[in-house]
Amino acid sequence: MAGDFSDLTRLLQSRPRPVLASGEHRAIVGCGYVGSALIQQWRARGHAISATTRRASRLADLEARVDQAVLFDSESESNDLSFIEDIDVLVISLAPTGQQQVDLEAYRSVFSRGIERLCRAISERRSSTPLQLIQLSSCGLYGDRGGAITTEQSTLDLSHPINALLAGAEERLQALRDEHIRICTLRLGGIYGPGREIPEWLLAAAGQRVERDGDHTPCWVHVDDVVQAIDLAAERQLNGVLNVVDDLALTKRAITDRLCEATGCAPVWWAGSPRHDRVLDASVSNAYAKGLGLMLHHPSMIDWYLSTRDAGEAQRPRSIS
Repeated sequence: MAGDFSDLTRLLQSRPRPVLASGEHRAIVGCGYVGSALIQQWRARGHAISATTRRASRLADLEARVDQAVLFDSESESNDLSFIEDIDVLVISLAPTGQQQVDLEAYRSVFSRGIERLCRAISERRSSTPLQLIQLSSCGLYGDRGGAITTEQSTLDLSHPINALLAGAEERLQALRDEHIRICTLRLGGIYGPGREIPEWLLAAAGQRVERDGDHTPCWVHVDDVVQAIDLAAERQLNGVLNVVDDLALTKRAITDRLCEATGCAPVWWAGSPRHDRVLDASVSNAYAKGLGLMLHHPSMIDWYLSTRDAGEAQRPRSIS
């Protein structure tokens, strides 16, 4: 009898689990690194998903992963955004792509003209179905605050044109709020995770002189925690602004020192040259998001990297001497 149960167990495990319909239609505008992770989680939960890409070459791949794939070009007046009419949750995750250097015109295309086209489509919805809109923005908006503790109420640095564009996009979307539309802006730290191992990029400079200031305080967040924050905003139907960052409030110099010491590398020599004209130097607080229920899976980028590195080393085959 026990053998029969084990055979049945193996049979059930070999078959795909049924996906139960959630009754929600969710959409993602901009399916890059975060959007792809979000698709995977939402599919597992049974949501119907519409998603956009700006490149026709990616459309077939996207069609294989979502219920409806749509081309969205921030410069086009002929985008078909009719899917917005009957969705429950809309995530806007737009960013310039393929830019090796900051290109102001690329940012203007996305965060001015592209956002305006989306806002027009949202405001023209005829449906009275409640819509939860979630925008992914950047903690870079806080600028150079000399490392001071920074909350959602802190002033923004609008002196740089990139920040001015980002802030304008936030303001334009927030203005859509009404009795049927709730809007939550998530200001994110630098995103890391599988395939985006920022500590490895930093370690690539080990033992070298870097002609930049290492004494500013950036902020970071794991892609899993971004997805978690999006789900929190959707499920709690949040309004307003949330900082979504991990607990690591260290200067770039301190981060590289810890990474180099832990991995046995020579330290990075930060030359202390004048700061770049757009820099984040702020101890960004995540207390408000945590108070609303955000529980970080990865509180420290350093700890995440070292744990995944150790796991990878343990799985590598050892040579026989």
